[in-house]
Amino acid sequence: MKKIALLAICAMFSNSLFSQQWDGATNLTDHIYRNGKVSIGTDNNNDKLNLNGNFRLTGNSGNKIVFGGGSTSPVGSTIVGDDGNFHFEFNDSKLYLHPYVSAYFGDVDPNPQLKNAFSMGATGIVGMGTDNFYCSQCSGYRLFVKDGIKTEKVQVEIAVSNGWADYVFQKDYKLMPLQELQSYITDKGHLPEVPTTEEAIANGIELKEMNILLLKKIEELTLYTLQQQKNIEEQNTRIEMLEKKISTSK
Repeated sequence: MKKIALLAICAMFSNSLFSQQWDGATNLTDHIYRNGKVSIGTDNNNDKLNLNGNFRLTGNSGNKIVFGGGSTSPVGSTIVGDDGNFHFEFNDSKLYLHPYVSAYFGDVDPNPQLKNAFSMGATGIVGMGTDNFYCSQCSGYRLFVKDGIKTEKVQVEIAVSNGWADYVFQKDYKLMPLQELQSYITDKGHLPEVPTTEEAIANGIELKEMNILLLKKIEELTLYTLQQQKNIEEQNTRIEMLEKKISTSK
């Protein structure tokens, strides 16, 4: 009888303790909640949830960490990290991963570029060093990088075979006569189809298109060189014939 009474007292005490800390059902299936802070493995209570140890999502039904205040249009700023390491933030419909900075969004930051170390927009566009990837001419791009890119290898795919410049060597290709080319350069100050300095500064250049254009100009230059070589050989032949006539007439 004493044991039963003791068990009843423990159950009442545990329920009382639970009711002081949590709201919601006391069963194992319905959700529970609280307005205070929760700490696991630590007595640190700086944030709503303080965890000392690993955090793992398991299951095959699609695991997510959701940032923001709504299921369809999340708002607000969520920060994950330590002051000496990294921050993981959601702000203004963009997700940010960056080293720790001394100021958060809306504050004056002595090094604002750190906040843009890595960002991703709601449409899956990724920025490195910048979060400015929404503009009138940006719809065809997936990755935006500020400052340089250092790599050992870059491969650019060519969508169609006629996108390359070898059509210059086709027999029906019309090569601009050198006199017209000289007049164009004298008038415009640049090669045909090549953007001006002002256009390149204002709009930048497409790496793939510029490489194809430069190859086209090299192939045109090759045709000019071959044409000149043919003219030189013909002239040399005529000179030799004239020299023979002159020598036989003496």
